[in-house]
Amino acid sequence: MHRRALLLAVAGLSGCTSLVGRPLGGGSDQAGGSSGSDSGSTGTESTGDGGTGAEADEAAAPASEPQTPSPAELRRMSVPDLLALSRDNLSRAVETYADAGGDDSLTAVTAATDAFDPGPVVDYLYGARRAYEAADRQGVSTADRAEIDRLGRVEEFLRLSIDAQVLLIEAHNDLEGVVTAIEYVDPETARSLTDRAGARQERASGAVTDLSNSRYERSIRVVDTLSRDEYRDKRDQLKAETAVLGDVHEALASVVEGVRLFARARGRRRSGAPYAAADLGRDAATAFDRGGKALRDVGSRIPRQAQGFDSVVASLRAATADGGTEARAFYRDIEA
Repeated sequence: MHRRALLLAVAGLSGCTSLVGRPLGGGSDQAGGSSGSDSGSTGTESTGDGGTGAEADEAAAPASEPQTPSPAELRRMSVPDLLALSRDNLSRAVETYADAGGDDSLTAVTAATDAFDPGPVVDYLYGARRAYEAADRQGVSTADRAEIDRLGRVEEFLRLSIDAQVLLIEAHNDLEGVVTAIEYVDPETARSLTDRAGARQERASGAVTDLSNSRYERSIRVVDTLSRDEYRDKRDQLKAETAVLGDVHEALASVVEGVRLFARARGRRRSGAPYAAADLGRDAATAFDRGGKALRDVGSRIPRQAQGFDSVVASLRAATADGGTEARAFYRDIEA
């Protein structure tokens, strides 16, 4: 996910896979292994310093590593302990999510946080689900049943939030690639990356619509590390970023057309058709100007919640302005 380079960004146009509706984490419930464990470790290999491999692994492991008991261990746990384990995993998921942004708030992670790794968060969510599902398989009271439902809704909110977050970050990286494509007058790359960002925006919009359901807000307080205000702030941030991404995608239509026309103009000049090249260059300058105005409009109304897009929109505006300047110099040089 941590992509910046243009050509690497173009290489895979498949997009990212939704986390909602499929098993979470890297472990296998049937095997009873930890979702974050290394199945190839025997735990007895010597490290060469007088300790065993297991001891070295334990010393190196983060203190907050998810605890994922085996199915047999889960069956032996009481319902209160299972619900406490689920709550703990959800709390750690929230903390790990927020830590990726360098703050104690989920909103610290934005579309510009390309260092965000959803894997550790998903591992905690997987542990939370296994715990509350194990509790659900036992005889539970009405109060326990209500808590299990709330835990499930908080887990689902976090999964939907991660889905939208990853899509927005990937789209932000796509837009950075568009900047480079404009600069290098590469119409194919500009088009493909713009289209991909638009597809991500549509999918993010669906996730944001789902997580806006009021049932999530009603359940948030089951986890100590979340409040209703924090839920609303994250929901509003993802909604705002998704809307800005849609505006940027729409504004880029004219910019991409400008890149296409300018590339054609250069080609016609090389093939010995200068006057046709000049006409295409003039059309390219017009398209760049139209796209630049649209991007300025988008940039002028980016809300506080979507400031993760500030920098990339500014870069797109600058590249578009430069493209218009080059296109005008191109056709004026021919006509001189």
